[in-house]
Amino acid sequence: MIKPPPTEPVEPISDERRAESLKETLERHPKGGPIRVFAYGSLLWDPCFEFDHREPARLSGWVRRTCLWTIHARGSLEHPGLFYGLDAKPNGACDGAVFTLSDDYLDAGLDALWRREMYAGVYLPSWLDLETKAGVARALTFVVNREHPQYTGPIDIKTAAQYIAVASGKFGSCVDYYVATNASLRDQGLTDPDLFALAKILDNSAKR
Repeated sequence: MIKPPPTEPVEPISDERRAESLKETLERHPKGGPIRVFAYGSLLWDPCFEFDHREPARLSGWVRRTCLWTIHARGSLEHPGLFYGLDAKPNGACDGAVFTLSDDYLDAGLDALWRREMYAGVYLPSWLDLETKAGVARALTFVVNREHPQYTGPIDIKTAAQYIAVASGKFGSCVDYYVATNASLRDQGLTDPDLFALAKILDNSAKR
């Protein structure tokens, strides 16, 4: 059952809590290794940090889902949109990219990342193992917080497309978010059948 979108603006978490979250997350990072970040949505095509390396990666046990309401960035209270979260699914997998952050700009990069991804606490920053061509890589991954009021619960593609098609917010239309993510995956030779199916529905709706 779909959880309804928020009926009033969601308050951002405080700067103090955001800083604490970053500190707590870094304390869980394996010592001595580089800091990597797994990208599966807008970070694929609009990273907010300097990086030394980028390569395709797969995260098993999780899937990319349109499971978070947006009433600010890509939607409004009148026309809420939807954006991606990583949701747990046994035997599932999500293809994306893993970035190795630049040591020279690490503090600035992490600060920008936290201000963007942890603005309202919709994600839980976690260290998870990814599959890459070079082997297993542990990376910082933002998974969905199912307790957050912006979490939708299960939502089918056709219903999602109805919301996405009419939503727009501070950072542009919701459709553009999905078009850019879809294009970025295709450019890297990555696949996501659900996203490709959603993109096709949105494209057909736009032509009517």
